[in-house]
Amino acid sequence: MYIYIYDSFVNHKKYEKVLARIETRITDLGLNGKIVRIGIMTSVHDVVENELRKGANTIIAVGNNGIFSQALNSIAKLTNVGQNVTLGLIPIDREKNEIANLLGIEPEERACDILSARRIQTLDLGKAGNNYFLTQAQITTDSTKLEIDENYTIETREPGEIFILNLPTLDLGIDKDISNAEDSKLELLIRTAKTKKIIPTKKGGINHSYLNFKSVNIINQKHHLILDKHLNVDTPALVTIAKEKINLIVGKGRGF
Repeated sequence: MYIYIYDSFVNHKKYEKVLARIETRITDLGLNGKIVRIGIMTSVHDVVENELRKGANTIIAVGNNGIFSQALNSIAKLTNVGQNVTLGLIPIDREKNEIANLLGIEPEERACDILSARRIQTLDLGKAGNNYFLTQAQITTDSTKLEIDENYTIETREPGEIFILNLPTLDLGIDKDISNAEDSKLELLIRTAKTKKIIPTKKGGINHSYLNFKSVNIINQKHHLILDKHLNVDTPALVTIAKEKINLIVGKGRGF
């Protein structure tokens, strides 16, 4: 059974026609299911848990990176409730939809045809504390300390960004041979203007340092760690590859 979870922002009147087209296309393709609209009093996690207990096997997030991240986290945390659950995405608007672009999901009603094709790929997840991510975890270099594999520490005074890569979004410009979500590994990328390179690669005048690791403890008392461009996580946060995996509906034009 398909469960369509509408993010709260799509309840705005400006999206009425878009949603009507999507719902018509869903009906035409025989993908009918239950629609749940997220509001102030509605938790994505509670919705997912309730529907999985009723036997749902396909969750479709309708919105952007935010609702996708929430649905993914809920499914990963509820593996004991629902087995072989598949997650899909219908992106609304092009803003904040880098994950849809990575997965090769066309926007709005065109996404329904991709759902109908049901091309499923099982991918690794990263885990930061008790939260999960598909693409990357990101934090500023400012005041950040990294404890790598409990063996050594990395700190940099150079302004820049630190990324923990699982399946990086395309806007980062990372070669897909560097990081993918099927090798049970995460990569650490430190991106500054003057970084001493571990793997010599250069893009747009910015140096990239990559490092493989088993676990990294991220410590920063001033800034949050950001997962999948949406979820803010307090530190210290231990980041590892998760034992859980995710089944995703992807398109032919996926970026990996």
